[in-house]
Amino acid sequence: VHPWNMMGFDSMEKYWLPWLVGMPAETSRAICSMVFSGVFEKLPDLRACFAHAGGSFLPTIGRVEHGFNCRPDLVAIDNPVNPREYLGKFWVDCITHDPVMLEYILKTAGPDKVTLGSDYPFPLGDLEIGAFIEEMDLPKETVDDIFCNNILDWLKLEKSAFL
Repeated sequence: VHPWNMMGFDSMEKYWLPWLVGMPAETSRAICSMVFSGVFEKLPDLRACFAHAGGSFLPTIGRVEHGFNCRPDLVAIDNPVNPREYLGKFWVDCITHDPVMLEYILKTAGPDKVTLGSDYPFPLGDLEIGAFIEEMDLPKETVDDIFCNNILDWLKLEKSAFL
């Protein structure tokens, strides 16, 4: 799932804000909408992958969960499942451009739910696909999972079909 037509686009034309702020917010809005509306309960076999490491959803999961807990009358009206319970139930790409944030994403989403992303052909894409991951001090198994195994798992494909 990749954002486009961000909310508030007309009010953030300066400073490249649609790409810097709008897309992460829109990705978070997509995840929250699917969680709060019960899409994952209605479609338990749905296998979703979100661009930009899930946008601002994972970094703000504490705030999202707090809102769910303190205002269920506004947040939990269509789905009583705590949003934190969805961590590890969908995939995200690795496009963070920040090693500290990627470590957090790996810990929060789960190392088996982070896939290689490029954001091609968009201007904030990873121009040297995979170089960012290779430069980090990640275990070889985690790198292999990000580069190959996790996307195969998401798509329910066997590695042997490509060798």
